Amino acid sequence: MFRNNFKIAYRSIWKDRVYSAINILGLALATAIFLLIIHYVRFEYSYENVHAKADNIYRVTLDLYNGGELVTTDCETYPQLGPTLQKDFPEVKNYARIEHVGHTEVKYNNKGFIIDRVYAADSQYFSIFNIDFTLGDKSRALTNPNETLLSETSAQKIFGTENPMGKVLKVGEYTLTVAGVFKDIPENTHLKFDLLIPFSIETKTDLNAKWQSNNNFTYAELVPGSSAETFNQKLYKLSRERTKDEIMVAGPIKDIHLYSKRAYEPEPAGNANTVKFLLIIAILILIIGAVNYVNLTTARSSERLKEAGIRKILGSSRTGLIRQFFLESLIINLLAFVLALTLVYTFAPFYLQLTGKALGTQLFNSYSFWITCALLFGLNCLLSGLQPAFILSSVKPVVVMNRSSGKGGAKGSALRRILVVGQFAVAVVVIAFTIVIYRQLQFMRQQDKGMNLEQILVINDLEDGKNDSIRVSIHNALRNDLLKVPGVENVSVNGSLPGVDKNYMNTTNNIRLSGGEKNSYTFSTYAVDANFVPLMKMQLLAGRNLRDNATNVREVLVNEETCRLLGFSSPEKAIGRNITYNIESTIVGVLKNYDQTSKKEAPLPMINYYNPRNGKYIAIKINTHQPGKIIEAAEKAWLAHSPGRAFDYFFLDQLYNQQYRADIQFGKIISIFSILTIFITCLGLLGLTAHNIARRTKEIGIRKVLGASVTGIVQLFAKDYVKLMLIAMVIGVPVAIWAGQKWLQDFALRASMPWWIFALAGMVTLVIALLTVSLQSVKAALVNPVDSLANGD
Repeated sequence: MFRNNFKIAYRSIWKDRVYSAINILGLALATAIFLLIIHYVRFEYSYENVHAKADNIYRVTLDLYNGGELVTTDCETYPQLGPTLQKDFPEVKNYARIEHVGHTEVKYNNKGFIIDRVYAADSQYFSIFNIDFTLGDKSRALTNPNETLLSETSAQKIFGTENPMGKVLKVGEYTLTVAGVFKDIPENTHLKFDLLIPFSIETKTDLNAKWQSNNNFTYAELVPGSSAETFNQKLYKLSRERTKDEIMVAGPIKDIHLYSKRAYEPEPAGNANTVKFLLIIAILILIIGAVNYVNLTTARSSERLKEAGIRKILGSSRTGLIRQFFLESLIINLLAFVLALTLVYTFAPFYLQLTGKALGTQLFNSYSFWITCALLFGLNCLLSGLQPAFILSSVKPVVVMNRSSGKGGAKGSALRRILVVGQFAVAVVVIAFTIVIYRQLQFMRQQDKGMNLEQILVINDLEDGKNDSIRVSIHNALRNDLLKVPGVENVSVNGSLPGVDKNYMNTTNNIRLSGGEKNSYTFSTYAVDANFVPLMKMQLLAGRNLRDNATNVREVLVNEETCRLLGFSSPEKAIGRNITYNIESTIVGVLKNYDQTSKKEAPLPMINYYNPRNGKYIAIKINTHQPGKIIEAAEKAWLAHSPGRAFDYFFLDQLYNQQYRADIQFGKIISIFSILTIFITCLGLLGLTAHNIARRTKEIGIRKVLGASVTGIVQLFAKDYVKLMLIAMVIGVPVAIWAGQKWLQDFALRASMPWWIFALAGMVTLVIALLTVSLQSVKAALVNPVDSLANGD
């Protein structure tokens, strides 16, 4: 029986191979897109699953207030907090602290290497988090203050094939012995590092001293079954005992990647809304593929109804007919799935590069991928096969005697219209959402940054522990050499720069106007020299720039936001006023707000102070179309003054734009999927139109004999679809507005969403749909009416 059913199914598919090809291609594209998106979504939701105790690990953070006003948040806390939690909180089983050191120069045998992700950690960190060691004793890791640990990649970078164990490294200002090598930290965890040093030597904090310098992340392992709510209530009480301006809050580490909007994260957080939107798009595209199959199959039901009726007269049961028609659907789905897997295999590298995710493992080596495939195949078969099978098997034998039954297609026409409207409503939403994303990105890029980042080459000077006077003399000599290079306009040495990670700035909430009360707002600070403002082409609103002389240590530059928070009604009012910042300092200039971070965040209150001894970034303003020659000259000058050290450089505008990388990637993904959504939808519309025209071939011939024009015939077929498109716009536009507003809420500065965005999305959808219909209609209208009447039903 199965063999006979298979032969019939094969012959039916081959007989209508054009429609079968449309169904297979539509299902394959929808399936491939779904598999790629769902793997990315699963990866985003898998963060912290690599740690066995993840459900019981909480990170303690700070909410910072000025009076009753929440002014900012901070992921970093105080080194005294960890021991306090274990001592006074029974539900805390263990704690761990880890502090961001940042990219650091590591020396071995007088050769320098740049290691990007360096942290200082407690030894008990390895008791809470799953870190796998390939060399060394995990139980003793970081218990010795003179030892360091490396990742496999860092060990390979520094030592090559040489055994790293016991080797001595110069890590910044510390001389440490390699005591272990751990496997590279998986991608799906929020805290990744390449080199670890002991927490005790980096912090140098007296745990009995006053709580200050909140620079480390604090993690608490709670006893299983403990109440997070009760834990937070105790943290609130502890916070109030210390200060009225800071509230400590604990949150599960599994929420960090997608839901954290806090400052000073160890890496840029993901976006739960982005992941949800992608998941919704994946499901909608999968449904569109199935809808195409259902639409085309039911539209052609008139041709199969007679077949079903005759088979019933000859003795077939309804169950047998369901089996037959479902087998055809199964074969089409199987062919579509094979094609889908081929597409996934072919385009997965491009897609993974586009998303910026390594995703930890190859798709086809993942058990979860194949489980998803099996479930998806079954779902596809049910979505696309059940409804046509039950409709076609429900025919009564008497219909074979009814001449009009062959003209059918009416049955299910209402359902087809509803499905077409749904498909194009989705298309309107996706196109409008794509326009909103690109409009927002363009809007942010066009905003005045308060500076010019173009053609600024930056050299990293990461060597710590050098005598301050020697460091200043090296920087001065290097600056003089660089200014002699053709194409170099200016050189500035600073403690940080716009676009550099926030962790490379200092913050303070201990600013006080002379004679005034303490201000609890958080201000960002870093050292600059007198060349910083002219090199960055920043605008002074009042006062003057810093000057290169010793008295500058008591002078600072502030921006507009700092003026506002300090209570000055205008920039001019701030000039000459003294503030307490480390030492009593005088405001000598007010800068127009400049974007230290991206436009996604509100302007930071900035304080720039003069300190040539604290320069870690050598910014070089160039004016040339051949930056390669200046890079070569800069490297030569660098090695002349710092022999044996690593020459590490970047262009400031490229670094700054990295802040928008996730949004740009998301925009590209959405635009690609919007095109594919339209394509899959139009593929189904193409099949429906082709079938409709084939069914009305004789009608077209008669109309032409009676004088109908090609335009009139095209309009005949297009008018029904115009109505459906208008309904789709009415449904899709409100959904698109909601989605756009939901996505834009993550931006401090937002572009507007004018009405023309949604009108354009609707018009694009309408034009594409009409072109699809018109291509088939024009072709049919140009056929000789004699042939149409001869070949029509």
